[in-house]
Amino acid sequence: MRLFIATTFPVEVLRSVNARVNPIKPRLPPASWVRQEAQHLTLAFLGEQPEAQLEVLAAPLANSLGGIPRFDSRLRGCGFFPNARHARVGWIGLEAERAFANVARQVREVAASEGVKLDSVEFRPHLTIMRIRDPWPPASIDLFSKSFRDFVSTPFPVDEVILFSSRLDPKGAIHTPLQRFALAAG
Repeated sequence: MRLFIATTFPVEVLRSVNARVNPIKPRLPPASWVRQEAQHLTLAFLGEQPEAQLEVLAAPLANSLGGIPRFDSRLRGCGFFPNARHARVGWIGLEAERAFANVARQVREVAASEGVKLDSVEFRPHLTIMRIRDPWPPASIDLFSKSFRDFVSTPFPVDEVILFSSRLDPKGAIHTPLQRFALAAG
């Protein structure tokens, strides 16, 4: 089964992001827009794993994450990976970057210690909004940037991490939560 570990965002926060995205979509070149129900922050992509790996990971993840305090965050601003000139991914930024990085580091350390081979991509907390296949002209990059430059969501708590399975589908990946791991109460 294809697995990843992530945190999610409250529905009302995602609604506010998507309320800003929807009016500009028709004015932008083609992109693969991430459906609201699939929007999350991936902390570690585990790839194809045997089902037995769920049991192997459960206790160490619960132990490690249970020692990390809950925190608050907000979605804020936007950008592109790798950069605006060569945009491949459009994203919305996150406050509390260090806290997210700490959670991701713990998740990745546990997974690696249990034999999961992980990518070596540097973790950068963000909410992926779309993926761009064919390069966009500078005016389109600018329109997206201006639309989200001043965006700030309402604050929301980050209090759990979820182990998901991901099944690929022609209409987009289907993510199913398998296990939830609580962060420590304040």
